[in-house]
Amino acid sequence: MHDPSTLAFDVRIGKFRLAEIWHIDPETDGDDDSCGWAYPRLSDSEMALARSLIYDEHDNARSWFKGVPDSDAVYCICQMFRIYKAHARPWWRHPRWHIHHWRIKIVSVFKFKRWMFSRCAYCGGRFPWGYDPTCTVWSGGTGPLWFRSQKGVYHHECYSEFHHENA
Repeated sequence: MHDPSTLAFDVRIGKFRLAEIWHIDPETDGDDDSCGWAYPRLSDSEMALARSLIYDEHDNARSWFKGVPDSDAVYCICQMFRIYKAHARPWWRHPRWHIHHWRIKIVSVFKFKRWMFSRCAYCGGRFPWGYDPTCTVWSGGTGPLWFRSQKGVYHHECYSEFHHENA
């Protein structure tokens, strides 16, 4: 399982980044790409069509995959279907337009919270403005909080020392 967040839009004025709009996949089918960001999902009828193409009388796709097990050949055909669907889908059907899955991050507020409240878990020191610390939490944690430090964040050099001591 990976982080279900994908950057949908980066809102800028010149070089100044105002906000980031993240698409948060709802993981409805237990997958971190249930919306089909990378590849659209195939319907049951499309899956059946992919399976039928292996030994179809007119379009025998089996000849493309000589010496490959049937399950792998069906997987390859399904991947080709998914690539085609991704290429052919209209722009408004891409998951980046699922506004009900958006999380908007105001970058200056995020930087302020990290600068003001977060401390290095090793040395206890502050992070400079705009500094991206090393995080030991797989999902990136909660981010900097109001009046509380973000957990498991380190200066890069502090993390090296911490990791060396605990190895």
